[in-house]
Amino acid sequence: MARTVLIVAGGVASAEEAREAAKDADFIIAADGGFSLASQAGLRVDLLVGDMDSLDSPPQNIPILKFPQEKDATDLELALDYARATNPERIVVVGAFGARLDHTLANANLLEKYDLPVVLFHQGFRVYLVVDELEIPAALGDLVSLIPLSAEVRGIFTWGLRYPLHDGVLFRASTRGVSNEVVGLPCGVRVREGKLLLIHKPKGGGQ
Repeated sequence: MARTVLIVAGGVASAEEAREAAKDADFIIAADGGFSLASQAGLRVDLLVGDMDSLDSPPQNIPILKFPQEKDATDLELALDYARATNPERIVVVGAFGARLDHTLANANLLEKYDLPVVLFHQGFRVYLVVDELEIPAALGDLVSLIPLSAEVRGIFTWGLRYPLHDGVLFRASTRGVSNEVVGLPCGVRVREGKLLLIHKPKGGGQ
């Protein structure tokens, strides 16, 4: 069983960011066009997943799990489903977001489907799917936003943030959880009910 599975998707990401995301990876999946990014980063790909519509010539030296172009899931969702089936401790994704707004929104909302820790790397930001409890490697002055994936998220406890929640509730149709600040360490969140994203922007990092 791989402890950490990395998925390299075809969105916007640099080779440097892909290498950073891969530091602790035990198994690497490229989601279709993500194979190009993985190759640029010099990463060893263990499996290629998708319909191969973004690759001129799929590689011959790695296993491929190919799907038809007319399908009901994106290549990233297929890769996430495969990764989850391997029972990893966590999944890391790079290249989930990009120039297409529809893909960006769909990929963010997609995380509600999963029940294990997932972290997305995106241009200096880290996007965490909170499963029960999470502490992040933050520094004082960093920004943290809590974004509900469920219609509502209940029993939220935070620590290390300027505006704390104690058995709080956040609603998807609200911006209440946006742009909090790390004022103490350690910093983290615990959730009793619902699915929550924690978005971490290091001070001076991200865009």
